[in-house]
Amino acid sequence: MTSSSDDHPEEVAVEDGDSSPAPTVSGPRLVWIAPLVPLFMVALFAARPIKDNSFLWHIRAGDAQSTVGEVLSSDIFSFTRFGAEWRTQSWLVELMYAWLEDSFGGLTWANWMVFLVASATVGFIGLSVYRSTRSPISTGFVLIVGAWLMGPFTQPRPVLFSYALAALLVVVVQNRDRLAWAVVPVIWLWAGVHGSWVLGGLLVLLEWLRTKDRRLFWAGAVSAVATLATAHGLGTWKIVLSFLESREALDLIEEWAAPEFLDIVQAPYLLLIAGVIIAAIRGKISLRDLIVILPFMFFGMSSRRAVFPAAIVLIPWAALAIPPIPVSKTRTSPIVVGTACALVFVVGLLPMVTRPLGELDQERFPSETISEALGEDRAFHGDAQGGYLIFAEWPDRLIYIDDRAELYGTELFEEYRDIRGGDYREAFDRWEITAVMAQNDWPLTDVLAEDGWTIRESDEHFTVFGRP
Repeated sequence: MTSSSDDHPEEVAVEDGDSSPAPTVSGPRLVWIAPLVPLFMVALFAARPIKDNSFLWHIRAGDAQSTVGEVLSSDIFSFTRFGAEWRTQSWLVELMYAWLEDSFGGLTWANWMVFLVASATVGFIGLSVYRSTRSPISTGFVLIVGAWLMGPFTQPRPVLFSYALAALLVVVVQNRDRLAWAVVPVIWLWAGVHGSWVLGGLLVLLEWLRTKDRRLFWAGAVSAVATLATAHGLGTWKIVLSFLESREALDLIEEWAAPEFLDIVQAPYLLLIAGVIIAAIRGKISLRDLIVILPFMFFGMSSRRAVFPAAIVLIPWAALAIPPIPVSKTRTSPIVVGTACALVFVVGLLPMVTRPLGELDQERFPSETISEALGEDRAFHGDAQGGYLIFAEWPDRLIYIDDRAELYGTELFEEYRDIRGGDYREAFDRWEITAVMAQNDWPLTDVLAEDGWTIRESDEHFTVFGRP
């Protein structure tokens, strides 16, 4: 994506008709540390306990693929869909996860991986913003908004890599004069990382429509063909179709619900929309630019999951709303600048070196004592706990459900919802379920206690029941 500022690289510091000088910031060298401020935010998010639903089963998927020497094309983890056709969309990341676990043990590596990938994402966003504004001050300010929006997604999940690739692709299309054909390897790599690669294809298509740059058209066309040269071949496209067909099931998962822009986590997205409007009023955005802006703006409003990938595209445009702030010609000693940058970098890393890493969120995942209480029984559990059980006990245990909506479909997710609500009898008989790992806030917990199910183990978050 290229902003209107690309056509007018030299912006004046004073608005037309205003003879007064614009505000000046002294110390031009020091202002270059402004983009480093979001580093601390990234580290703070990356150092949190692991809570992602899917990360843990992705590790075992990597193990399985490493063992058999081919990508997964059917389910091997659940008793409800065992053997059903299913392609893992993130096979390349899964292989890396398996290698990292084998190489380093534990899960400490996961937090460091998140930090590095998230930092790269912020770095690419920073490059795209600076390309639009030519201002380190504006870049630093806007990156704070970007890092804030990325916060909920700063978890060791394959989609995190897609954010980095999306931000890189924005930089590539901004510099299409020199980098147009870099679109091909970026999209190809993305297709092996996550099914959201279609968003990259959409961005290239919209940029071609906006700019009429034939290089983008041909690079996009070659990229579409290149996606067939991945481990899944034509299955890469089938994964996308399967995802689209599972929308009803996805709606039952929290992160696919409609965004809540009054929530402090997602509210900054409204700042981006406001920035785009202001930039348009200031004449920095043309009608043709809306070919790219509007589809991604409305995409970001479609679900909580869509907020940040949409923001990656919108941020450079929204940054055009910030008036240029000239700096004085006063030079700052390189030693002072270097010291300041080093200090900011060290402070930014503090969360990564002062917090315990590799820990699982105890509200989301059961303790070893809780999971062991299931014994060898066929068990019912939550979708997040399903990912944990795959990680901890597969292949000795098959699970009821996890977060693979495209595999389980709407019917099973609705059954899962009904069971949590207390309507369990018919489903438990059909699936021959004899143990339950229930979250304590589920209505099911009270219903099972009333029906005489035996409590095998419990803590402040989970209770394990055995069939009476």
